[in-house]
Amino acid sequence: MPKIKFQDFIFAIIMVITMVYCMTLYNMVLESELNYSTFLNAFFDMWYEAIVAFLAQKFVAGPIVKKLVFRSLKPGVDKPIFITVVIAGFTVSMMAPMMTLFVTILHNGFVKNVPLLWLPKLALNFPFALCIQIFYIGPLVRFIFRTIFKNQLSTANSPLKAVQEM
Repeated sequence: MPKIKFQDFIFAIIMVITMVYCMTLYNMVLESELNYSTFLNAFFDMWYEAIVAFLAQKFVAGPIVKKLVFRSLKPGVDKPIFITVVIAGFTVSMMAPMMTLFVTILHNGFVKNVPLLWLPKLALNFPFALCIQIFYIGPLVRFIFRTIFKNQLSTANSPLKAVQEM
């Protein structure tokens, strides 16, 4: 969807903040309970994770996912929805282990039983992250992105623009 680097940057920020907030809220609920203050606490507690997630997405997961996906899928040939779902699946497959490990170390320190703390959390986080990415967060963020960049995206996709580029 993003056509230029600035749009890609904004898309990544919206996606990361939304996913990190939802995952922070989810993990807080797993550890204690859901009440009205949990929503606010998740917002205030998510920023270290959001920064690390943004960096991991832009410099590790994003480039690797693009190479893996576009090695076998071709835009214009394969259905866009299929490409979108595969990108989401690969991204979650890379980001969930990295972020769960980071948060495990952030909350517990670098202790010898990190794998024993990390793996059960990953088993809970991965399916939740995959589901919300494909069915809720991904569509919501794409809608927000299309709304923000409505004019730029319509200009980039207009028939007149295509004719001018020929």
